[in-house]
Amino acid sequence: MIKHTTIKRMFFFCLFLLLAVGVSTPSFATDPNPPSIRGGGAWQIRRQWTPAETRHYAQWVEHLFDMKTTGNVEQRTAKLERLLTDPEMNLLEQPSFLGKGSNPQMPLSLIRSMHHYMDCAKFTAFIPAYYAYRRALPWITATVYSGERGVDVRISSFNHPTGGANSFKYGSLSAFFNAAVGHFISGNYRVNLTGKSAELSDTVPVALNRQYLLPGCMNYLDGHCLVLAKVTEYGELYFLNCSTTKTRDIFTYNGMNAVGGITPRGSDPEDEWMGCFQGLRVLRYPIADTNSQGVVTRVRRRTDAEMREFGFSTEQYDVVRQMYTSHEIEEDGLKPQSLHDLIRLRMKTVERIKPAEFIAAYCDEILTAFLEREWFIQDAWEDVRKNGPIVYPEDLDNENIFQALGRWETWSSPSSDVDRRNKYFYLADWMEYAVRMFGMKPSFVDLTGLEAYAINSQADLAAAMIAEKNRHFKEKSLEYTHSSGKKFTLTLADIETRLYDLSFDPNHPPELRWGAPPDSPEREGMPQTYTPLPKGQKVPADEAYRLQFFYRTLCQRETTSSYLVGMYTEGFPIRDKLDAQVGKWSYATEPLLHPVEEGEPEPSLTPANPSAIPQLTPDEQEPKDTGDPGTAGRSRSGRIGRGGRRTRR
Repeated sequence: MIKHTTIKRMFFFCLFLLLAVGVSTPSFATDPNPPSIRGGGAWQIRRQWTPAETRHYAQWVEHLFDMKTTGNVEQRTAKLERLLTDPEMNLLEQPSFLGKGSNPQMPLSLIRSMHHYMDCAKFTAFIPAYYAYRRALPWITATVYSGERGVDVRISSFNHPTGGANSFKYGSLSAFFNAAVGHFISGNYRVNLTGKSAELSDTVPVALNRQYLLPGCMNYLDGHCLVLAKVTEYGELYFLNCSTTKTRDIFTYNGMNAVGGITPRGSDPEDEWMGCFQGLRVLRYPIADTNSQGVVTRVRRRTDAEMREFGFSTEQYDVVRQMYTSHEIEEDGLKPQSLHDLIRLRMKTVERIKPAEFIAAYCDEILTAFLEREWFIQDAWEDVRKNGPIVYPEDLDNENIFQALGRWETWSSPSSDVDRRNKYFYLADWMEYAVRMFGMKPSFVDLTGLEAYAINSQADLAAAMIAEKNRHFKEKSLEYTHSSGKKFTLTLADIETRLYDLSFDPNHPPELRWGAPPDSPEREGMPQTYTPLPKGQKVPADEAYRLQFFYRTLCQRETTSSYLVGMYTEGFPIRDKLDAQVGKWSYATEPLLHPVEEGEPEPSLTPANPSAIPQLTPDEQEPKDTGDPGTAGRSRSGRIGRGGRRTRR
């Protein structure tokens, strides 16, 4: 009897727990945008896009990001099918969020078809289109053609949009998505503000504030397209991205370092808006025109004027121009010295930043980025062993190492390595932001966790943050698999040392991809592979690796042709690593918190002592001529002019 009573009690206790879990299931307030119209096409249209709807959309996107970063293993590694069919990940699978009058889940066969389409650009086209379908909203995507005859739309100076795919004009869901997503490419973003048919474009630049810069907005930079997915309390931006590999991985992306390369307004004297299509963008939400009964008669693009209520603004290009010309701006009495600083100030919700906490968390993010690199390298090496060497896109008109076709596009890593270098350097830029803010407003910086460093000046703070970074870098490590099958451990400090030695060439074995030093145990037994070129030459691995040094130092993608044979290996600017960059604040020793009394002990850290005083952070500043004849006349990327092949040797 006692045994049965105990079992019953356990049963009811478990039932109580289950009910409690059920009560805690996310619930949502009244639909922010109830059905108000009636229309058809590829799907039933029941709603208009409104500012309230865009906030609902932002909540959906942010939840995807949260699940990709904090969910279980399957959710963190989820590809498109899991992302959309897991009700914990996809809020649109929850009736209270989906709302009445909405559309059912997309057929699994179509989801799987879309999976095979995915790349970074098509992902940015699919995400809002899928949401529009589920919430019974109208949707349009453009097609574009090059503004320069014979130039690929992905790299042309500008493109012109045409009508594209309109959900109201299609008779089936699959036909619309195959057209809208299948024809979408990164060139869709390369539309000048005042160019031909510009009001048919997919996006417009967005105001830099929390009202309008919401998850679901886009970021475009020279062929790289990202979905803004999270804005933290510190004003940091995080993104979702999709790989071009056969696995079509969807992953969370770097952060603010992705925002850059924005063309200042007025750069072209003949057209002040030429090139002003890079940066943060808001979708050009379509509108359904209706008759007096609320029946949809057509779906069209919103005009620039109609997009004002959704945040259309050109201020990004004005801010960057002001930074280039006057080298400073002012915001609430403070003087942010980079676009990133300004965005943080505009987007933050906290009154203070915590460097120790931020550095610890960000070092984990850096480690994760390089762990993903190891998984990718092993897959690439397996493909090379199975299918043979991959041709390097040398001296081609419409392809380069960053933007190519076929196996090179799938298995090389120059673009993602640029992203990882930028992620690393973003930590340096953030530290400088903290130092600058400490100088302008010491109370803005919470020194919790840095008490041991006796911080009293900007130099002290810089040195303390460098020391914290170095501590974390020595503690955090990953393991990579050598071509022989042996395992080697690299700390983040090791990877930092090798930052410019990590090979992007898929023909190189893993040890060379990880920058194994010559004559080190890691180089022992390394296979002697080669890199084939389009004209049939075969460049031995060691020689190809030597000639690729310039590309391993880049922190931005190039859009011009790439070279290998005869490529220069010196005489170009290379960005200082973090300790040197942040250590330049060693000159700023003025006490900020309390005066140093006579006889008081010196701070516990001696700052690094490079002499140069920091100005704008590198993401917004062109490098100055160093005076080195080897660098004179070189562009920001280090390439010599636009001359013939010989000038590149």
